[in-house]
Amino acid sequence: MIRFPFKANSKYFYAFLSMIAVSLILLVITRAVRGLSAIVLSILTILIFLYWSNEIRLILKKQPGLGIIRSSNKFTYESIDTNNGLNIIAQITGQHSELKVVFIPGKIIITSNNGLSEKIKIPKNLLLKKHDFKNGTLIINLLYDI
Repeated sequence: MIRFPFKANSKYFYAFLSMIAVSLILLVITRAVRGLSAIVLSILTILIFLYWSNEIRLILKKQPGLGIIRSSNKFTYESIDTNNGLNIIAQITGQHSELKVVFIPGKIIITSNNGLSEKIKIPKNLLLKKHDFKNGTLIINLLYDI
């Protein structure tokens, strides 16, 4: 499936269309002046390059495991649904003597003294039962609020 480069109501779509319209009008008006058309085309080329480089950066940012773009402080986690709640198992690399788990309804914030700070979104009807950190593995047990 081919993806259309612009979203339906994207500001980039309307900016791109307006740049094309302005460029065509300028080219029609100044078709005898070759220098101005070269300037307009070079500006249009720069704008298109900026748009596509931003799109490529966003696509690369979403790809897992790219250490160049993603922060090294990030960690991977897996959530497992149980009968009475949710278990979150996270693999945290590095040395962390102080690992702090803060529960706020709707999210869990995990911080450490080594600069690790990560937010995990969870359903709001869960309560923190316990958390345990051993050998780089963090296990968080959450129960449904009755």
